[in-house]
Amino acid sequence: MKTRKFTEEEEQVFIDRAKDFMQRKPEASRARVAVYAGVGIGVLERLGERDGFKLPEPMTSKQSKPLKKNWGAF
Repeated sequence: MKTRKFTEEEEQVFIDRAKDFMQRKPEASRARVAVYAGVGIGVLERLGERDGFKLPEPMTSKQSKPLKKNWGAF
């Protein structure tokens, strides 16, 4: 028997918040969506499989790392 950490109502709130945030900010990363929804990425992936919504694709290392800038070069 698998125990559940969240109730059905809580899971529905997470799903609604994630969908709303992705609709308002389609360029947001999956980490930002998870933070806004209030749960981890793994939980949203599981809920997405069950409810049928899709999280954004993971960012590549070049997309997520900021460029190093030499501010003393001016």
